[in-house]
Amino acid sequence: MPSAAQFFDDFDNLKLDPDNGWFFKAGDGTATMDLRQGGPGYASIFVDGTTDRRGIWWALIERKVSDNMDLTLMKKPGHEFRIEARVRSSHAPRRINLQVLTQRTTDYESQLMEYDIPDTDTWHTFSMTTHGFDAKPGDTIFGHMALMDWGLEKYRLDVDYIKVDLVDAAAAGLDRVEAVPYHPPVADPK
Repeated sequence: MPSAAQFFDDFDNLKLDPDNGWFFKAGDGTATMDLRQGGPGYASIFVDGTTDRRGIWWALIERKVSDNMDLTLMKKPGHEFRIEARVRSSHAPRRINLQVLTQRTTDYESQLMEYDIPDTDTWHTFSMTTHGFDAKPGDTIFGHMALMDWGLEKYRLDVDYIKVDLVDAAAAGLDRVEAVPYHPPVADPK
């Protein structure tokens, strides 16, 4: 079990509410999704990609996470946000992404990283710490996790917990598991 966090949802009682709970949405295709209590202590994201033809869909969950955070810390050098999720997938290998954003975010890729889920039925913990995140007192901070381009079948992603903290990045230690930048830079062909 993870330690206490400024935002922590252990999904013992899934709260679906776009204003004060989890919001979910699928897009860029005809895949449909649902977010519901998967079992005791975890939520499940269900995606049906069987009607999709292009296989470029995404399915995301997102929630406001900043209610109990002192955003004045963002005025101090070295402070960033860390998001962490523990998940288990019905299919592998597959990829998820984690993101932190504000209501002012316009560059949706700047604080987004992807993570490879190597197998099924094993819980995996992933975390991402922002770098140069533009947040200030008065902002609303959102935590986001998404499945992208998984294919044309039916899928399930179980979510044991999601937590988000405002941290001193130097003291917080390394993120869990190596991340893959979204749209990683293309290697020089030379």
